[in-house]
Amino acid sequence: MTQNLPSGTPDDRTPNGPLAPPAGWAPAPLSDGGRPSVGRATRAQPVAGDPLGTSVLPAVTIEEFAPPRSRLPLVVVAVALLAAALIWAGTTWRAQSGPTAEGSPSARPSATSSAPGLPFVTPDERFTGRWEILQHQWTDSGLEVEIRVAAERGPITYSFAAFGNNDMQSTSASPGSQNPKFTGLPIASGRDETGWLFFPLERGPSTIILATASGNQMSALPVAG
Repeated sequence: MTQNLPSGTPDDRTPNGPLAPPAGWAPAPLSDGGRPSVGRATRAQPVAGDPLGTSVLPAVTIEEFAPPRSRLPLVVVAVALLAAALIWAGTTWRAQSGPTAEGSPSARPSATSSAPGLPFVTPDERFTGRWEILQHQWTDSGLEVEIRVAAERGPITYSFAAFGNNDMQSTSASPGSQNPKFTGLPIASGRDETGWLFFPLERGPSTIILATASGNQMSALPVAG
């Protein structure tokens, strides 16, 4: 027994073939109106206002390209402030310590430093003293002088010589015609000796030399002619 099937049913196909579309079927139109394309990815639409092929860059100012600021002015100001502080501190310290230093024994001048005469030191720097010409007199035969020698750190041994500044002729001393006269003995520390000496010189500017007993020069003083 056979069964008549209507045409267009799923059985209207060849054996093992695809199903035939029903009568009157037509494919639905594509939304973009284009051709159908299998596997085509949807293209992203550009953002409104941005031209194609461009990117948005961050805002840039000219200050970003300026060289870094130097710290030299800050260093100069700091050094100036430090110097002013040190000067102020030093002035304040001197003002506070001034009366104390003046009142201390070490700040007062000693009797030795205020003593009259020209200071001298022996060639070996072991002994010191001061000396001066108290007065002088020119005679027909030469020069007489009164000399004082004081020993600060002695004993001091001494001798004298003189020369005229014009002829540079040196002469040794001899006892003067007036008193007191030099004894020629060493002068102990804190002691002094005064005496008259005679030099056979022609009248004129001259120089008196103080030397050790062995003749080594220690100091010199001028005498007017």
